[in-house]
Amino acid sequence: MKLFVVSAVAGLIFSLAGSTPAKPVKTDPVPGEKIERSVAVSPQLTVTLCVASGQLTVRGWDKNELRVRSAGAGHIELRRIDKTKDPSVPASRIDVMVLESTAKVTRAVIDCQALADVEMEVPAGATVQVQTRDGDISISGVSAAYAGSQNGNIEIARVVKVVEAGSIGGSITLRDSSGRVILSSAGGIVEVVNVKASNPDDTFEVGTVSGDIQLQHVSNPKVMAKTVNGTVTMTGPLARAGHYTFTNMTGDVILALPHDASFQLNAKVSEKRDIVSDFQLKYFGEMPAPATFPAPPAKPAGTPKPVAKGHPPQKTGPIIAPVPVERPINPYVSRRVTAVCGSGDATISVASFGGTVRLKKL
Repeated sequence: MKLFVVSAVAGLIFSLAGSTPAKPVKTDPVPGEKIERSVAVSPQLTVTLCVASGQLTVRGWDKNELRVRSAGAGHIELRRIDKTKDPSVPASRIDVMVLESTAKVTRAVIDCQALADVEMEVPAGATVQVQTRDGDISISGVSAAYAGSQNGNIEIARVVKVVEAGSIGGSITLRDSSGRVILSSAGGIVEVVNVKASNPDDTFEVGTVSGDIQLQHVSNPKVMAKTVNGTVTMTGPLARAGHYTFTNMTGDVILALPHDASFQLNAKVSEKRDIVSDFQLKYFGEMPAPATFPAPPAKPAGTPKPVAKGHPPQKTGPIIAPVPVERPINPYVSRRVTAVCGSGDATISVASFGGTVRLKKL
């Protein structure tokens, strides 16, 4: 089953090229003092930040100014990468260089090596791209957020256009946001509350390997949730004419919907699992026979291997009768179910090969 965990996380490795430094407010502090830098920027600023380890906190505010603070860094430089010919124009793209050394930043300096907590205030219309290997990330009140952490948790709130976040070992929480959403976690829980589309084409995609997926009041017109070994739970009303796709290999799929929900259900489930519904479902046609993917036929015991031409046949020894062995249960044996509830306004497609599909009334 194809999951987008690797691609979502890999896409968060940001381009940090550039060479035009923004003028800082003050010189480097004495060792141990908290460093602060700020610069005037465009309301639609794009800012990138990368550290090896540390907690990253980004907040949107109503000023056209970028402010960065850190108590663990030895040096901070706000490097312009918009390559403008007029340095008096506020920066539209800035790379925040955080270093442990107070040495002058040069092209040869390798970014993403600092061990420091960093706080940033950015314009509310900014696009934020942040990454850390070992640390938590918190982003709120911006236009677009791209976040990646290898072993930390990610919390995002009040983003209005785009959210893309990936964590290998941590959880992801998204609240009170809108726009296109892509979330992925290998081993953590993904929790989403109050998310909607900002335009009709905004999709919502979430995937995990072994973590649960918990969705509450997600009203994007197209929702896709995939997991290998977790439970998928969605609570709240369905978008009119919305398309919902849930794929789960070994866990349950639980949909808690309003009592007047209207949808068409296309389900593919294991023949040993049930579809439990609180809703009155009208099934289409006859229930088809279980679909199977048989294993290739076994060769009879004692059958000699084919011999290449030009070589004498090898001795095979005595032929031993095969021992009766019960054939293992094929985990991909499944059955398909098509049903409708109400007028079938929304479409729900579910594939759960090892779990139960539960439709609950709120």
